[in-house]
Amino acid sequence: MIKIFTLIVLMGSILFANIGSIMALKGSAFVQRNGANINAKSGMSILNGDTIKTYNNSRVQVILKDDTTLTIGANSSFEFTDFYFDGTNKSSLKMKANRGFFRTVTGKIGKIAPKRFKLKTISATIGVRGTDFSGDIMENREIIRCYSGAISVELDNGGMQNILSGMLIEITDKNVNIKKNIEHIPFEKVIYKTKILTEKVADITQKLLKQEDLPCKPYPTEK
Repeated sequence: MIKIFTLIVLMGSILFANIGSIMALKGSAFVQRNGANINAKSGMSILNGDTIKTYNNSRVQVILKDDTTLTIGANSSFEFTDFYFDGTNKSSLKMKANRGFFRTVTGKIGKIAPKRFKLKTISATIGVRGTDFSGDIMENREIIRCYSGAISVELDNGGMQNILSGMLIEITDKNVNIKKNIEHIPFEKVIYKTKILTEKVADITQKLLKQEDLPCKPYPTEK
């Protein structure tokens, strides 16, 4: 009985453990936690299961305990589904972008356990190979960009696309397009890692230059 109680307490402590912090905030945002909405503040802890939602002209920067860094854009919803980090290849990170813009640079988990790093969007699952990437999640359209390293994009409708540095994938209900040549904005201008900043969260929108279509695998044909 004592062992069972200890296990329950241990599981609860892991479930609600502090997995990172809000390190920069511009405008207004809130954290959805256990059915409650909590106003976001710089320095605030993030727990497993938390969802950050931003308002108009708002941006939030989060740094997780493995040094994975997220910038969440305006009118966005981003969920930290499950985080576990013990410094080994058993570490894992699962996140979900429900709406809006995000940009992330993978931390230690992306290096020691890349197959256990997953980011779900509305219509795909993103895997990494040590990378810096972003997503713009709209109702009927998603644009996922890779700035360095590489990502794999597994489509819910079927098929896998490998997106290398300088490439993007555009996903709609009917089509998948891959393009290249993205204007590079150094990540240092987007993320501030060293201290809490309440105002200096950079503009994280990205411009596309000379878009060039690349071949990609279409959705599987239904039989």
